[in-house]
Amino acid sequence: MSGIRILPFNVLSFGTSSVTVTGTPDSGYPESRLYDHSIDFYWKYTASTTIEIVCDQGAGIDWPLVNTLLIDKHNFNGKTMSWEYSSNGSDWYDMVGSWVQGDNLQIVKESSISTAYRYHRLTIASAVNPQCTEVWMGGYYEIAVRYDEPPEQTDVDNVVWTATLGGIERSTKLGGVRRGRNYSLFLYPGKLIEWKELVTYLDEFSKPFYVKDHEGDYWFARFRIIPGGLYITEQQQEKDVELLEIL
Repeated sequence: MSGIRILPFNVLSFGTSSVTVTGTPDSGYPESRLYDHSIDFYWKYTASTTIEIVCDQGAGIDWPLVNTLLIDKHNFNGKTMSWEYSSNGSDWYDMVGSWVQGDNLQIVKESSISTAYRYHRLTIASAVNPQCTEVWMGGYYEIAVRYDEPPEQTDVDNVVWTATLGGIERSTKLGGVRRGRNYSLFLYPGKLIEWKELVTYLDEFSKPFYVKDHEGDYWFARFRIIPGGLYITEQQQEKDVELLEIL
């Protein structure tokens, strides 16, 4: 792809949205963990049933366009799933066609729907003791990458090295390697407006977000430093962005 996508909001936690989830979650694993902007804390429900996660954004609000679904750290392998939208909460239509999930890896679904709707619903049929850390339904901003200043890979290890008195070093691995990517982005007038909207959704850079990098991979990220920009003209800007994966 010629650019990157930044997904700064989850409609489940956006504005006046209310979320209902089938059943009563296990103690210590509340429904709010499904949309808490963290892929570390689990929602769990010890039961065998069909799960519905329904978001109602409320009436009369300027809600953002939703066209991407991401689900992390789940156990939905082998389950039939659907993602739908509705204008009234009664008549439901596919965001994408239903599917049988083939593994427990990250779920990514991109919809061609180009209209904003009040209601969104995720269904997991015949779930058995379901759990996951995040259900993200959002939209994206796509921004062109400057390849005359090529993207940089800046991965970060999660290892502590300790030296003995004799000078021998031993490593303690605390976690996996985190992806890091540096980009020089090109913002023309319309994209400058979009960037300001994006920053608003991030609450002054205090919230993490999903990114689709230039290789087409989705991952949970934050800005390593607040992005700086250089104005090429009055209405064009080069924006330097450093992204760091959140595990």
